[in-house]
Amino acid sequence: MSSLTFRSADTLSLEHLAEAFNAAFGGYFYPQQHTGETFARRARLEQLDLHHSLLAYVGEEYAGVSLLGIRGRAGWCGGFGIVPELRGRGLARELMQEFIAEARRCELERLSLEVLARNVAARQLYESAGMSVTRDLLILERARTAEDSGRTSKLTEAAPEMLLRSFARLHACPPAWQRDLPSLLTTDGARGFYLGDSDAPSAYALLVSKGAGAAHLLDLAAEDEGAAQELCAGLCELPYTLRSINEPSDGMFAPLLAAHGFDEKDRQHEMVCEL
Repeated sequence: MSSLTFRSADTLSLEHLAEAFNAAFGGYFYPQQHTGETFARRARLEQLDLHHSLLAYVGEEYAGVSLLGIRGRAGWCGGFGIVPELRGRGLARELMQEFIAEARRCELERLSLEVLARNVAARQLYESAGMSVTRDLLILERARTAEDSGRTSKLTEAAPEMLLRSFARLHACPPAWQRDLPSLLTTDGARGFYLGDSDAPSAYALLVSKGAGAAHLLDLAAEDEGAAQELCAGLCELPYTLRSINEPSDGMFAPLLAAHGFDEKDRQHEMVCEL
């Protein structure tokens, strides 16, 4: 007999949903501090379907959340957690079972998620639900050095929407959910840099400033390793401390970024199950 009941996430206001999400990630490696505004932005960028996302309760007590992103027949877990005071009771297993059942009710064919490599308990939970690790996604960072000062990047700037016309052509390695085309097309404030012809670049990068001289790389794309190498060199000449989140470990760019001084800060497993 289940000890949980479930409600659709869209039964809460965005402000209260943000609070519920933050509570479910209490004590996590990366605590969440969403507001209604930032949560709404994330839902838009990642195509989170709040009607099919779940809130879990023990009686009337809030217990946890699982968020479902949907793109066509593909689904993605945009956040899964049980509040700290109710952990260790088997509730995560119940929530995961219901989450997968909800994905099937949506007639999805595939469900994916990311879990930190050091979060062994969560990985084992997802494996018990039928998910398997398909690859690793890296969090890489390079601090700007004194040697970088005064250098002029050989990259040319262009509107992201122009460069994204070449997205499919330049991505031999499938990107992570948050770095796929639907997310990139809805990101505000991004800047694009490229090599070659803006209408048909040999390589490009999209980044967004995070303030205090830092920027996140949103997308890296190249037609071959030579172009990727040149792009990485040009990025290192930009006036930023750079961070790349969810860079595929089996992709073209991971070893090149490492060769240009990017250090691995964390690692996630991408996990998938066919529904």
